[in-house]
Amino acid sequence: MKSVKTPVLGPRQPMRVCIVVPTYNEAGNIRAHLDRIFAVARAEDDFSKPRELQVLVVDDSSPDGTGKIVTDYAKEDPRVSLLTRTEKEGLGAAYIAGFMHALEHLNPDVIVEMDADGQHDPKDLDALLDEVEKGADFVIGSRYVNGGNIAEGWSVHRKVTSMCARTLTKALLNLGNVHDCSGGYRAIRAELLRRIDLPALKVRGYAFQAVLLEAAIYHGGVVREVPIRFGVRSEGKSKMQISDMMEGGFVCLRVRTKRLFSPAKRKRQGVRLSPSVKR
Repeated sequence: MKSVKTPVLGPRQPMRVCIVVPTYNEAGNIRAHLDRIFAVARAEDDFSKPRELQVLVVDDSSPDGTGKIVTDYAKEDPRVSLLTRTEKEGLGAAYIAGFMHALEHLNPDVIVEMDADGQHDPKDLDALLDEVEKGADFVIGSRYVNGGNIAEGWSVHRKVTSMCARTLTKALLNLGNVHDCSGGYRAIRAELLRRIDLPALKVRGYAFQAVLLEAAIYHGGVVREVPIRFGVRSEGKSKMQISDMMEGGFVCLRVRTKRLFSPAKRKRQGVRLSPSVKR
């Protein structure tokens, strides 16, 4: 199969961007987070980079009323929409449902992953989208390249655990020189997502981030990393459980085994840093 050159969006061609935000019990964060997204969009809006921004919140029927807050917000701002799921099935399941809904109904050029808890700064969105405009298919907001950082307050134990999990995941999934394989702040070209069989990824939890990255590389996507400022959760607490880590290990093994018996896809592009980022 011949490799198709990734189109570079022209400087005056509007980029349709859909930010997918999964939520569960984020009533204390979601309105302020939406405000920050659109405040940054207004501040950076100019004729050199026209972008049509919309936000799709994917809520797993939060009992704290997160969905009602989003519904009320959407009445004030039609750029916001809500996809309600009947039960809590995990981050990966929420993203897969959100991506498929966005691709079918919202017609984006680019889909962005972003957390609802304030740890992902909307001010970094411009840098991710700039890399897409330069030809990347999959842009990772990286905590582990020069210029990126990790939220203050992480314990030594959490840092060591993160480093070990990252090293093991990279080895199992053959992710090359990627630095941040589990980060959840990404800009992905819709055309690349359409080439990936999303339901076939079969991952419900946090391992989705690494598995989706592996699928993007496997399907020939051009992957780049840019530094981000990873903040502190605004309200509430992290939802990651020990079960998520266990699922991650099993999923990585399953994917690696599957690839050993799968025919080669497009030439793997590997992962590159933005030209402005030094190793």
